[in-house]
Amino acid sequence: MDINGILSGVLLLALAMAVVLYLPARLTRRAMHQVIKRFYEQEALAPDRAKTLAELGLTPLSFVEKLAKPRDYKPTALRLLQQMEAVQMTQEGKLFLVEDRLHPSLRISRTG
Repeated sequence: MDINGILSGVLLLALAMAVVLYLPARLTRRAMHQVIKRFYEQEALAPDRAKTLAELGLTPLSFVEKLAKPRDYKPTALRLLQQMEAVQMTQEGKLFLVEDRLHPSLRISRTG
């Protein structure tokens, strides 16, 4: 094997690793913005305005739907937002967004 073949292999491997590591992180971040947008659209920004997963349009896909559709990163994004305590749950199991807990880069401007 010559040096060009080795370099091509190393470059291809590095590219594959970058895609495997970067792409899920990017898609999860995009899903976080989508989830946050749904809370703003439904005005679920306080415990008395909390909504169910169904009302937010965030019900998990069924097993059959998971097989037929591309991966949905919104459940992962919702779980991360809950770990950050930016999304909290009421006693009734409804969810609401705590804007103060969001990183500034994730906030959506409601002006205009």
